[in-house]
Amino acid sequence: MTKINISILAIEETMAYTLMGPYDVLSAAGYCSQQVASDKPPIVINISIVGINKGILMCHNGIKIECQKGLDDVNQTDLIIIPSMKLLRGPFFKKYPQLKEWITGHHKKGAVIASICVGSFLLAETGLLDGKIATTHWAFADSMAEQFPQIAIHNNNIITEQDNIICAGGGTSWEDLVMYLLEKYSTVDTANYVGQLFLLKPHLQGQKPYKQLKSVVTHEDLTIKESQCWIEKHLSETDVLFTTTENSGLHERTFKRRFKKATKQSPNEYIQNYRIDAAKNLLLTTGCTIKKISERVGLNDGSYFRRLFKRKTGMTAQNFRQEFSTYHQEKTVLRIS
Repeated sequence: MTKINISILAIEETMAYTLMGPYDVLSAAGYCSQQVASDKPPIVINISIVGINKGILMCHNGIKIECQKGLDDVNQTDLIIIPSMKLLRGPFFKKYPQLKEWITGHHKKGAVIASICVGSFLLAETGLLDGKIATTHWAFADSMAEQFPQIAIHNNNIITEQDNIICAGGGTSWEDLVMYLLEKYSTVDTANYVGQLFLLKPHLQGQKPYKQLKSVVTHEDLTIKESQCWIEKHLSETDVLFTTTENSGLHERTFKRRFKKATKQSPNEYIQNYRIDAAKNLLLTTGCTIKKISERVGLNDGSYFRRLFKRKTGMTAQNFRQEFSTYHQEKTVLRIS
């Protein structure tokens, strides 16, 4: 049998579901590996929740968990998992100075380090991601890139790995991480068995379908703010870019330059993104045909709409609706009145 020691880090800012999910599933993985026919020996997983100190810890949102070990109790570990967490206004290591040496020290001894969602920010502070690839939650990717420019962030990906450093994207990507780790330490068959047993669903399309595309950058350019408001109210019109440029009273080149500076997107990109976000919402909340939806967001050329939607989200409009819509959820619900 292959023995694997896993340490899941817990601090006050930890999001408990990204800790307990991996803990429960990985705790059962050893048994599951014995149920799968394979030439590779079954795995035995010793998993511990590790806090700064041993004992009861109050996590984010007031959830109490028991840390079975403190940092000093861990002599050897094969894998450290850093769950998602509430971000601090300053560095994590200012509050937890002992964590950096603990994480980097075990990595030097051969431990794999894995982060979930914005746990990547704490991992980034160790310096272990410098010059390497990483992913994080799509909504925090720009912030991470600004804070850690030395890291190559691939925020469309659910999983990245380089030099025994693994990152998983959004919060529920802990499911993808668990499956990935089981393939790494056991077999594909074990990973599939665990996935079926716990109904884990890999995010095969990456993070693209979940992204909010339109710019949410705050700025003080009143002319551009007025243009943004006008675009939102007249999205179904076909000449939105021309009309909003005319309404601004600015020369075309000046308008484009100021718009890009204020929103971090060109006017055309902003309009496209706003239209696709609006289309996504209509796909999820109405039963309108895709043709009708494309017209409602100002894209009367159905072929162009389908190409643009696929490029922006990584999925066809029909697949997006089937995957994420709650409008048709009745098909999977059995209700007796």
